[in-house]
Amino acid sequence: MPRFLVCLFTMVICTLSWGQESALPSDFRQHSLTQFNASLFNPTYALDWNNPNSLSVWTRWQWQSIDGDPTSIFANYTHQLNTASVASVGFLQHNTGLFLYTGGNLNFAQTFELDEGVSLMAGLNTFAFQQTVADEQFVQGDEVDPVALEDLEGFKVRFSPGLRLSVNQFSVGLAFENAIGFNVSGNNRESIESFQSVTGTLSNDFPLMLSQSLGSSYVRPVLYLKSVPNGDTQFGLNGLFSTSKFWVQGGYNSFYGPSGGLGITISNAFSVGGLMEFGTDSALSEEDATIEIIASYHFGKTKSKEKVLPELNRREEEIEQQRREQEQRELEARRQLQRERDSLAEVQRINEQLELQRVKDSIASLQNQKVAVLPNERYEEVESEDGLEPGFYLIANVYGTKKYFNNFMKTLREKGLEPKSFYRSFNKYNYVYLERYNTMEEARKARDSKFFGKYEDKTWIFRVKGN
Repeated sequence: MPRFLVCLFTMVICTLSWGQESALPSDFRQHSLTQFNASLFNPTYALDWNNPNSLSVWTRWQWQSIDGDPTSIFANYTHQLNTASVASVGFLQHNTGLFLYTGGNLNFAQTFELDEGVSLMAGLNTFAFQQTVADEQFVQGDEVDPVALEDLEGFKVRFSPGLRLSVNQFSVGLAFENAIGFNVSGNNRESIESFQSVTGTLSNDFPLMLSQSLGSSYVRPVLYLKSVPNGDTQFGLNGLFSTSKFWVQGGYNSFYGPSGGLGITISNAFSVGGLMEFGTDSALSEEDATIEIIASYHFGKTKSKEKVLPELNRREEEIEQQRREQEQRELEARRQLQRERDSLAEVQRINEQLELQRVKDSIASLQNQKVAVLPNERYEEVESEDGLEPGFYLIANVYGTKKYFNNFMKTLREKGLEPKSFYRSFNKYNYVYLERYNTMEEARKARDSKFFGKYEDKTWIFRVKGN
């Protein structure tokens, strides 16, 4: 998209340019305005380059002779209406060498968000001024008739629109310095010739991470191409290094030559700076340097930093928002995990309670069982025994000697059984049992079936009732 627009602007400007060169072009000579009053360069620059809300004054002394040579003075107040639009009002006095323009300027600019990081800016400069013949010392020679020039005097109105497409920090601009105009008064009532001064610009803001005391710092290169009425097409390059404390700028214009300037900002409110330009064109080879002075005062809490790097600030806000959302997701995940842990702990607690109740019920059931001993049935019962769970134990043998006890346990294991044992301190005997049962019926069934065919020798039943 930017490459297409660059080609389009180049074709338009080259089509509208022409090659007859005059001693001094009639444009506003505003090519060095990279901040403060830059709306004179392109009306959309009021949105971010003018540093609203601010009152700025720019003056240019062409070839350094204050009393006689062409000068330009532009005083402008820029006010931010909302986050997307600004308006400004100003005073302009411009001397072309032949004519002196004195009047006012109104500006309005609006931003239209097209996509994330992509915006279209539109602006309009309206100039209303009185055109008079300049000092007589400029009206010399046979080619200029003073009487004919007086017929061109009068009050005039000019409309100068501009557009700019911004993609992140990169922007492409197009401005028409004299798009439409008409004469309000004067002997010459013909309309002002339109679309004779067209400017195309390319710029990009490169943010810099410097010390905190320098605030938001950036480098801004600007490449421009400009058609001028009755003059050669101008091209040039400006470079600006700006901080909250000072700025340095340099540039080159194909007609006016190279330039360099610097300025300072005091208390984040008052800025003042200067620039010198040195003519290199053959028509200016004998002229002295041109000087410019700029002064600006910022009112209240300005939004310049946010306007200079809108996409950078927007990205920082997005990162901060993503960080907060991530923290919220992590917090919710921890809460969910804690809820699951609490739920699992509650289930475990309920299961433990159920198991405890089952054991209690089982013990109660064991304790309440009534056993009727059959004739010739070997059966022994105790109220409790240390370490033994209540129930009916199928006893295979009882040993008072450790050696025989170990041999018997080994023999049972070799037969594929899993014998268990307990020791009674009451009689100091080791009891070997094959299994424990919850009811007398289960124990009798295992005894009578020879432990379900697994143990052929005699067994008997030992009961622990439990307290």
